[in-house]
Amino acid sequence: MTLDKGKAKSSTIDRRKVVIGTAWSIPAIAIAAATPALATSVPPVVVTPGTGSVISNWKGDHHYGSLEDDLDQRSYDFPVTVKDVNGNPVVGATVTVTVSGQNDDGDVLGVYAYPAPDNGGPESDPSPSATLVTGADGVAFFAVNTQNLSSSERPSYATMTVTVTYNGVSTVSVIQVVLTESD
Repeated sequence: MTLDKGKAKSSTIDRRKVVIGTAWSIPAIAIAAATPALATSVPPVVVTPGTGSVISNWKGDHHYGSLEDDLDQRSYDFPVTVKDVNGNPVVGATVTVTVSGQNDDGDVLGVYAYPAPDNGGPESDPSPSATLVTGADGVAFFAVNTQNLSSSERPSYATMTVTVTYNGVSTVSVIQVVLTESD
């Protein structure tokens, strides 16, 4: 108990003031708790090519391996670059490329760890996915074979899904492939 100008004052705290103080502290706690959740929803890496990319300059009948001298039938190089938000290469990220899409007589694309084999193409030797780990330059280097397409099979459409996992977080990019020609 304290004295104020000769009057005795209770040292107890008014219950209404406690409730008011609590009401003001709850939103502050809720906001503080929401901030970390928002921060973890930001992708930890930047993947190139990214979602929304369209590859339309590839042709069918490119399945004779990455080291083929004839560039008109050689597999396509497909590098996936992984960087942090500051533009630095990410080393050790796991990159999986999965291809899908079909035409009348088989798979349209096959994906391989570079170099691609010299094979009969996705139709006779399908390879729907490949997984690599990024190197010091932040790149995982894949090769893509395309199927020979008859005129009735053009255009053919395929999807490449690139999944990058780093520090337990996955980032997915979806790339569309449109094949309008064959060699």
